[in-house]
Amino acid sequence: MIERKQHEIAPDLPASFTWDAESLWERTAWRIQVPDPVLHAFRQALEGLVLDDGFLESYAHGKLSIPGLQELADLVREEIQQGSGVAWIKGPPAADFTEAEMKLFYLAVGEAMGDTMGNYGRLYDVKDYGGSYKKERIPVSQTRATTGFHTDSSARNTMPDIVALLCVQPARTGGESLVVSAATVHEELRETDLEALTLLYREFIRDVVTPGAGKTHEALLNNRFPVFSQGLYGPGLSFRYMRYWIEKGHQEADMALAGEELAALDTLDALLALPKFAVEFRLEAGDQVWVNNHMVAHNRTGYEEDPEEPRHLVRMWIST
Repeated sequence: MIERKQHEIAPDLPASFTWDAESLWERTAWRIQVPDPVLHAFRQALEGLVLDDGFLESYAHGKLSIPGLQELADLVREEIQQGSGVAWIKGPPAADFTEAEMKLFYLAVGEAMGDTMGNYGRLYDVKDYGGSYKKERIPVSQTRATTGFHTDSSARNTMPDIVALLCVQPARTGGESLVVSAATVHEELRETDLEALTLLYREFIRDVVTPGAGKTHEALLNNRFPVFSQGLYGPGLSFRYMRYWIEKGHQEADMALAGEELAALDTLDALLALPKFAVEFRLEAGDQVWVNNHMVAHNRTGYEEDPEEPRHLVRMWIST
């Protein structure tokens, strides 16, 4: 039997990260409009450019001169790492740019913030391919399944600091983005259910899904870490959660979760889903959302799509 370490609870958290739905909507800093001069500079940079998959794959920060882009990226990164933990960028407008051009602008912002991670490819298409993550080891992002609130990556040693989504084509109806502050939920648990919070600082086994994490039984047993931790992935709080991979990991390891652990996960799920904590907004084509993957859980509503124009988002992982 392996030892599942119990970690210590973090002290009080920075106030900027502890928002609810009402207080986040009252803030303006997380909703960012791309300045017109930056869009103009980007249009100039596109002149004469052969924009194909090879260019996108090889693009590195500074390859194009886009005045004002670094300042935009710095503003977004500051909001993600020092502000609310989430940034919603409006534009560039889809009517004015091709899909490849939108992807390039998105990639340029990401490269200006940190190192793009290639576990799934730097630009990873989030589409419904008709599979089931419960029947095969595939990312939930390749399905239409409801995931509940979660953070990205189920691998202990693969931790994107920032997760981003570019909307290329929204769903016909539904598919709204949802974000919730893990810090707010943490503090709610500290006040109302310290026993559950303590259990969430215990290491949980996660099923091995993220590419490069290894597929052996030993890799599975070693792939354990808490839902909440302090200092494990940097100096501050980290929230790492997707319930299905925890339950599947313990099932695969033949180590059943205790009743009180399941109860703690139930309490966590209930808090994450409370309307007073969760913020809902709709990404239109060209919009981007960037979240602090340590401090903000994300989700989406159910959706119906147009078969002729299916829902299509593009995900990026950033290490800072």
